[in-house]
Amino acid sequence: MPESAGQSRSRGAIAVSLLLVVGVLAFVATFVPWRGSQSLDATGGAVFADHRNADGSWTYTNALAGETSPYLLLHAHNPVDWYPWGPQALQRARAEDKPIFLSVGYSTCYWCHVMEREVFSNPEIAALMNQWFVNIKVDREERPDLDGIYMAATQLLTGGGGWPNSVFMTPELKPFYAGTYFPPEGKYGRPGFPQVLTGLHQAWEQQREQVDQQAEQLTQAIKQSQEARTAAGDAALLSQSLVDGAIHRLQGRFDETNGGFGDAPKFPPDMDLELLMVQYERTKDPELLHLVTYTLEQMARGGIHDHLGGGFHRYATDARWRIPHFEKMLYNQAPLARAYLHAYQLTGAEELRDAARDIFVFTERVLRMPDSGFYSALDSETHGVEGLYYLWTKAQIEETLGADAGLFFVLYDLAPMPEGDRGVIYIPRSLAEVAAERDMESQQLDAQLAPLRQRLLRVRQQRPRPLLDTKILSAWNGMMIDAYAYAYQILGDEAYLTTARQGAAFVWQRLRNEEGRLQRSFRDGTVSHNAFQEDYAFLARGLLALYGATQEQRYLHQAEQLVADMDRLFWDAERGGYFTTDRSEQLIAQSKHPYDGAIPSGNSEAANVLLTLASITGKAAYSTRASETLKAFAGAMDRSAGGFSRMLLAVHHNLNGYDESSPSRSQPPRLAGILAGLTSSQTGAVTLPDSRDHVQIEAFVSVDTLLPGSDFAVAARLLVAPGWHINAHPASYDFLIPTTLKTISELPLERLSIDYPPAGVFKPGFADDSLSVYTDSVVIRATLRLDADAEPGSVEALSVSLQFQACNDAQCLAPAQVSLPVQPGMPQTDP
Repeated sequence: MPESAGQSRSRGAIAVSLLLVVGVLAFVATFVPWRGSQSLDATGGAVFADHRNADGSWTYTNALAGETSPYLLLHAHNPVDWYPWGPQALQRARAEDKPIFLSVGYSTCYWCHVMEREVFSNPEIAALMNQWFVNIKVDREERPDLDGIYMAATQLLTGGGGWPNSVFMTPELKPFYAGTYFPPEGKYGRPGFPQVLTGLHQAWEQQREQVDQQAEQLTQAIKQSQEARTAAGDAALLSQSLVDGAIHRLQGRFDETNGGFGDAPKFPPDMDLELLMVQYERTKDPELLHLVTYTLEQMARGGIHDHLGGGFHRYATDARWRIPHFEKMLYNQAPLARAYLHAYQLTGAEELRDAARDIFVFTERVLRMPDSGFYSALDSETHGVEGLYYLWTKAQIEETLGADAGLFFVLYDLAPMPEGDRGVIYIPRSLAEVAAERDMESQQLDAQLAPLRQRLLRVRQQRPRPLLDTKILSAWNGMMIDAYAYAYQILGDEAYLTTARQGAAFVWQRLRNEEGRLQRSFRDGTVSHNAFQEDYAFLARGLLALYGATQEQRYLHQAEQLVADMDRLFWDAERGGYFTTDRSEQLIAQSKHPYDGAIPSGNSEAANVLLTLASITGKAAYSTRASETLKAFAGAMDRSAGGFSRMLLAVHHNLNGYDESSPSRSQPPRLAGILAGLTSSQTGAVTLPDSRDHVQIEAFVSVDTLLPGSDFAVAARLLVAPGWHINAHPASYDFLIPTTLKTISELPLERLSIDYPPAGVFKPGFADDSLSVYTDSVVIRATLRLDADAEPGSVEALSVSLQFQACNDAQCLAPAQVSLPVQPGMPQTDP
């Protein structure tokens, strides 16, 4: 059924009673079941083919076609008149006094896909939606603030939650009805979606006062629930007994047979394991380490671990970790790699080290943009079938491996799926145990099995592949940068450090806007959405891990800059703690979301980052802010410590100190230091050649005459000599000169916009880092407007100024500033 919002631990479950108006929405269940015209698949679900015309063009296209989120684009050709969240949709709802239907999901959500196929692709259902509602689709990974607020509404109304999250609300954004997955017809004990639409429409038209009353009550309850989460407690609660109590509860919930905590479904408990490991390091209690290693071993052997392709699926549907929910999330790979490496550091167990390496193999092959950042996720289904890409029959394996199949099944077996004849590859007994029975070393047996795994993987890769969500999120990339930097510290593999560096350079260069403000998401050259508090915290964590691995000051400075921005944009000066958003958008509630969920909360991560900075820099301001953050949630932690494992880690470090020491490694030349030397001021007798020797410039204007109140464009084309490049805008480092366009005129001109082209990536041969650069031919455009009260002007009164710095693989030349007049006509093509 719908993807759970509570994970297996019900983190963040709302414990606020809500007095709803009895019977206001009872009408939903009273209508005669709707019967539309559709075909059914073998499971009874409605199936609709792509809506295409005879010539192959789309029959329907809605406003989502202009988005970059893969999840939103999946709905761009539904017959539903979808909008992205934004002024256009919200203003229409207010102007037409229509309720809003908000559908929140994500690209790897199985039931989101089911509802898209069964419901949103149905023209008859879509007609009802379009007639009665303004329909908005949101990718929860792009807008975690909206996801959190409206998931709270669903939890308050239904006592549970999940995705897709389906919320009906007033034009003032106040929810009055919510659920998760709705089928096209009543089944699974749920009303059919047409019933819901019809009932809510009639309530809106006939019982508006009651609907508004319900919406107001629910909105107030959401606000109260958010405030209750952030009610400050006594700082005296932040004691070792708070941490010890959480550890004791974990011990009580430990599954002695299968590892992990509690029963199915089981999510990787990486935050709990990290807390157990730091407690073990403090107490040396061997039982704590056993809880960690046994859990990690059982996960590594189970079907939740992809034994052919590497990496871990999001969670297991059974207690034994054998049958996964098959999506693979970047936010799972990063903390699991770190947990396995930490456990390996404590034990020396090669099985744990190999599991971490296996994660990085998968990440490099599937989730990494070449030499850049990390993609978000890999879907769970192909052709509408959950896990189809990963499943095998014994006969398929025997056909692929031939006579070697017997050797493969010495270690591996197939866990049968609940339906069908296929199974999930898992390891019933450890590699060491099986090898010992065969009088072999573990490494020897694994070496024999490795080519068999590769043969199966090659066959699997010929199957239709799941959807890859290629958006790059700042927060999740920060987590993965942290994992790679930590892997370098533990294992000493230079390739891990290179990957961490390149990921950090990409996010720093491509996910900040012209003013240097961090952005949330990048895809296909486009950045979108101002970053949330968690983005600042997690990226700072990754940069601090790189500083720990390299001792390079630039990573520390970047982390400090992010924390300063986080403080300025998100800190609650009245009650303490960080808001999720900068509050520039008027939403019905302002959340701080302190509970850990699938990933640590932004406040939890901020507390750990602040303590790390305090340890590194010795600045009291960081430790003070960390203490203020912890105090803001002390009461919530005391009431529900199970939802605060990551913040309890910060409490532990606040009480016992934060050890950021790590093995020192010999380092390759540092690009920042080299370039800083190359670009330092030249005070001796040697004069560097001028950058103008390697760059030619032309300037253009789009009009012959500048008319009052009219917009016009100017452009500069820079032709860079082969073998040379100029720094992009913004430049990779503060000491490098970004290529910058300015307009010069005494006329009263207003600059409306300036568009710098996407940068290329240049990796010098003398270092393992990379730069954002322009090469060959590059065009910079600006849009200007002559004041409406001015006289018409001649283009001869206008010129442009270009500042740039040319470099090659060996040197950076002195920067140049060139002014030149514009000529009518624009460049015919972009480079």
